[in-house]
Amino acid sequence: MKEYHTKVDIKVSRDIVWGVLTDFPNYKQWNPLVSKLSGNIVEGGTIYTTIVPLKNTFAATLLSYKENREIIWQGKRVAKFLLAGKHYYRLKNVNASLTTLEHGEYFTGILSYFISNKLLKKMEDAFIEHNTALKNKLENA
Repeated sequence: MKEYHTKVDIKVSRDIVWGVLTDFPNYKQWNPLVSKLSGNIVEGGTIYTTIVPLKNTFAATLLSYKENREIIWQGKRVAKFLLAGKHYYRLKNVNASLTTLEHGEYFTGILSYFISNKLLKKMEDAFIEHNTALKNKLENA
């Protein structure tokens, strides 16, 4: 399994972070990583994410959608045993005006062992850019 994890503190309440994080139609206005997220936004539903750096749209299953707490989806290439990616957002309430966003991905399947560390670092950097854009949008609104 390959994985990477990022974290950022945002100086607004958790419900405000959640509001922007789940305002999927407006992702293209601020999100450098995911320009579009649509589909059946319920646990077990199929969603479609357009990943900007890859210039591609992927189907995924929404595994968890817990208000003000987390969003987790999993996509796969052909079959989960070959390659699957589990993408997550988790919000932690530090206090009434400070939220920690944990954001990362786990890759599983046979092909995950062939993901280079260089590629993982590039993906992690894209997540950090996403987190910074979200932080700037919320703290400078």
